[in-house]
Amino acid sequence: MNKGFASNNITVSGPLFDDDSVARELELIAGETKTIQWQSPNGELFSLELPHTVYPPREDTDFMARNLIKIGPGKRRKCLELGIGSGVLSLLCHRQGWDVSACDINPIAVACARQFLRSNSAKEVQVREGGIGPEYDGKPIQWSPSKKYDLIFWNMPYLKIEDDSQAHLGPLEEAALIDTSKTSLVYLTIKNIKRLELLKKSGTVMLTVGEHLDEDELIDICAKFGFAGRIVDELIFADGERLKLLTLWHPFARQPTICKDVVTSTNSELLAGNWPVGSSLSAGRQTNGRGRYDREWVNAADLLACSWKLPLSKILSPGVTQIIIGYLVKQSLESIQTTDNKARVILKWPNDLIILANERRGKVCGVLLESVSIGNDTTMVAGIGVNISQGNQKIDYDFDIAFADWCSDDLTADYVQMQLHCRIASLFEAHGEIPPANFSAIKISAFNAIKDGFNSSSRVLYRNDPVKFSHLNDDGSVALINSEDTLTSIGEGEVLEWSF
Repeated sequence: MNKGFASNNITVSGPLFDDDSVARELELIAGETKTIQWQSPNGELFSLELPHTVYPPREDTDFMARNLIKIGPGKRRKCLELGIGSGVLSLLCHRQGWDVSACDINPIAVACARQFLRSNSAKEVQVREGGIGPEYDGKPIQWSPSKKYDLIFWNMPYLKIEDDSQAHLGPLEEAALIDTSKTSLVYLTIKNIKRLELLKKSGTVMLTVGEHLDEDELIDICAKFGFAGRIVDELIFADGERLKLLTLWHPFARQPTICKDVVTSTNSELLAGNWPVGSSLSAGRQTNGRGRYDREWVNAADLLACSWKLPLSKILSPGVTQIIIGYLVKQSLESIQTTDNKARVILKWPNDLIILANERRGKVCGVLLESVSIGNDTTMVAGIGVNISQGNQKIDYDFDIAFADWCSDDLTADYVQMQLHCRIASLFEAHGEIPPANFSAIKISAFNAIKDGFNSSSRVLYRNDPVKFSHLNDDGSVALINSEDTLTSIGEGEVLEWSF
């Protein structure tokens, strides 16, 4: 990858941002500027005169530019670029019809970007010093005077330096390349976009992210702050290193989110109503809640019963969709687990979640998929029931029941619902400015969780014969090996007897 050193190939030794680096920064600022040529995805060629401390357009700039073009015309909507650098991306957005504001913590970059924009008939673009970073640089009103944006983007610092003995850039250019935060700059950025309420309900955020964070980790960060997230593109450098483009948004912002105290069944009411795809209905209690084969769902003292109306996937079978949604519940419960908690969340094929907590074990969640056809349109309703807490309520039933608060005392129905709302939207929501999800990674993760579920059981019987897991089929059915080493495919979980 060619992103790591200043354009003059001079490096700096010593820890990040120490006194010696500051002295070196002053030396770089006083050095000669360099002329850079950049061609936009639209074919326009620009010439830039940049000092060494301002990040020049490179492959990652082109990567972000191509994805900005895909969004289409701005139509005078508000756009904010974090970390403007040379200014080429803000100019591109301005040419696409966006009302652009931008900021940068590097004052030299701010000055260069202003000059570049003025010289290219874009003096309307407002460039301010400050922004989101490991530490705040200036009050938000200083660098973000508008409270709500339709588009926020940042070609983020994405390199991770593991060893401070490595050679470094000067501090200001390092700020354009290297994530120096103690946690994660992606985490801090998303947290502050949420905290400062920068994004409109219908808005979109685009961030470049390095390969040190995988897709599950990124979606987990998004969900913690109430956003849906999706990896929409990837750049592979010559050395094999990968750069991802994370896009995030408010989940199902245009669709109704209905909450009732009591319903007959969230699935039944959502199926019966003329609700648009993306609608959700939750209830604190169901009078006729049910699982597969019309089995009664037991109401815990504290319960989450929620259903989402989703498009019927042309890529995933209903069986695979059910497994994936069960995996999203598993991720949601695990997202709040504390490190000293011994509770394990098991995805039991095909649609149940089991909690194993020391000597306690039982079913905490069930997933039920149902579909309805109106004319040529078929939609699917995904119903999820989670027992949050038993409270003082005594529950008698013919199988062991578990509760989500075994994972954490801080786990509430509202938290689980928010997590699921974000994660379901990340996969299934059709968003006009965002490409559809690629289900490959989540399918692999969900299938691995099913495999772990079989391996976590002490015994699984099929027709009184012990069986072992072999693999999952593309339709979501499971292939098992019996005591005679014969392979058998099973499509219904009810024919298996489990012991944990």
